[in-house]
This record gives sequence, C-alpha cells and structure tokens, in this order.
Amino acid sequence: MTGGRRARPAFPLWLVVVGGLALGYLFRGLVVPLLVAMATAYLLNPLVEWAEGFGIRRTVAVAALYLGLALLVIGGAVALGPRIRLEATGLAERLPSLVDEVDAALVLAGHDLAIAVPATRRFLPSDEARRGWIAQLLEGRGGRLADALENAGHLVLMTVLVPFFAFFLLRDTRHLITILLNRVPPAHIETSVATWGVINRIIGGYLRGVALDGLVIAVVASIGLWTLGVPYFVLLGAFAGLANTVPIVGPLMGGGAAGLVVLTQGGELAGIGGVLILFLVLKLLDDTVIQPLTIGASVHLHPVLLLGSVVAGGQALGILGMVIAVPLTTVLQETIRLWLEHQRALAAHPHAPEATSSAHFVC
Repeated sequence: MTGGRRARPAFPLWLVVVGGLALGYLFRGLVVPLLVAMATAYLLNPLVEWAEGFGIRRTVAVAALYLGLALLVIGGAVALGPRIRLEATGLAERLPSLVDEVDAALVLAGHDLAIAVPATRRFLPSDEARRGWIAQLLEGRGGRLADALENAGHLVLMTVLVPFFAFFLLRDTRHLITILLNRVPPAHIETSVATWGVINRIIGGYLRGVALDGLVIAVVASIGLWTLGVPYFVLLGAFAGLANTVPIVGPLMGGGAAGLVVLTQGGELAGIGGVLILFLVLKLLDDTVIQPLTIGASVHLHPVLLLGSVVAGGQALGILGMVIAVPLTTVLQETIRLWLEHQRALAAHPHAPEATSSAHFVC
C-alpha cells in the first residue's frame, strides 16, 4: 500500500483459542469464584447506576455501596444473630446423633403411614431396609477431617475472592465491553451490540429476579414454619429461600429439610403433612404470583430444554451450575436467534448500508 497505513497483522484465531483454553486450565480454580462475582456484580449494578445518576463517579459509587453493604450485614448480624446462633448451636449439639434420629423417625413414619394407608404397605421397604440407609448414603462423603478442612478453605477463599472480583467487575466492565465492541468488524457491529443488549437484559433480569424471589420465599417460609411450631424456622426458611434459586429441585430440598426436622422432633404424619402442604402452597404462590413479579419474562425456555440445561449444569458445576444453567441457555438461544436474523437480513439485502448508530440496542 502506498500513501496509507499498513494493516497490523492479527493473531490467528487458533492461537487465541489455544491461549484461552490454556489460561482457563491454569486458572480453573478461579472459575466458580469468578462466576459468583459476576452474578454479584449483576445484582448490585442497578444501585451503582442509580448513584451515577446523581453525578457520583463510578469508583466512588462502588466503594460507597460496599460500605453500605458492610453496615447492612453488621446490622443484620446484630438483629438476627442471637436467634441464628441459638438455632445453629442447638443443631450442632444434635449433629452426632442426628443420623440415628432420622433413621428411627423414618422407620416410625413408615409404620404410621402403613397403619393410616394400608395400601402403601406393598410399596414400603422393610424396617431393616429403612434402618441405617442414611448412614450408608453419607458414608465416605465429607466424613473425613481432611475433607472438612478443604471445604472450609474453599469457603474462606470464596469469601475473599468474590467481593474482590465483584468490585472490579462493577467498576470496569463497561469500559471492557466498550473496548471489545470497538474491535468488532463494522459489518457485525449492530448485531454484536444487539446481542450484548440481550445478554445484559436476560442475565441481569434473571439473577436479580431470582435473588428477590429467594428472599421472599425465605421470609414467607420462616413465618409459615414458625406458625406450625417447627424448630429452627429461621435456618429452615433461609435454606428454603436459598434452595429455591435452584430450578425444579430447589423447592423439594427446602420442603424435605423441614420435613426431616419435624420427623426428628417426634412429629407425627399430621405434622409432616402440614409442612408438605405449606411448601406446596408456597410453590403454587411462587409460580403464580412471586415469580411473575420478580423474574417475569426474563427467560422463556421450552420445558425439555429447561430440564436438560439444569441437569447439564449440575453435572458441570454442581448447585452453582444448576442456578446459572437457565440464563446461560437462554442467552445462547437468543444469540443464535439474533445471528440467524442477521444472516437472513444480509441475504435479503446484501448491499444495504450498515446502520451508523445502534445506541438504541444498549440496555
């Protein structure tokens, strides 16, 4: 070329892919903390943008948000700490004998169920089969001191890394996205901006909706369990809200945990039935009222695709994978849809000029 700048050689695509895979393998231990930090940043970003509306610099807004959250955590610990400590202490004291208590309670519940509904006797296992099955289920899982110490170390690492990563994601993500979009070829800039807008809307709306939905479920479940006289109602309600973030299996986990607690307290079938009815009503309320108000239309997956994504996410990353599988699958679905629309538009109008502005796609 004469009279113009020479184009800079670009890195081969294969080299970029191989380098990315190598870095991902080297830092694979940071994948889970980084994903949790990204979810945290999405949850907190609306508050930062609200502060920016008053002319506050983004860095200052993020720092002030962290300070406010720290004060909120301290206030919550002061207000709820005594109750949570009382329940946690009582539960910890019972842990050594808890497995035997659950086994005995299940045997007794089987007897009561066989008497109340004789037709179930043919489906119930024998007393010998029911006795000790929880101990067998838990055998070799987390029973060693080394495993407990390793899990504690991971929890401490998560506690440190998640706020650290979330701070810089809140502060710098907008700048990083701008840099990436500026390097997109002009022929694809409109589709790229539209795709990012869809990704931002789906992930942000879903995660914030799930968090709010879990909080509402935790409060309502705690009140309901307290009304039924179930012990540890604060811990069980918090667990129900946290488990509710996991699609499909979450409500079963919350109701099952509360039912086991009732069993270990010598509760009869009527008490267990009350807990099951509570969680059934809670699930119906969640599906018909709470989720439409919190999550809304953030995701719209076919039930088969929803179930498949949850199973695949659980196989890949456990509970965290089950939580993030739904928004990631929705993002992939919408990205493919936008790309196909873009290809059809190019095929129909191959010489149409690229739009000069795509700001309306930005969320």
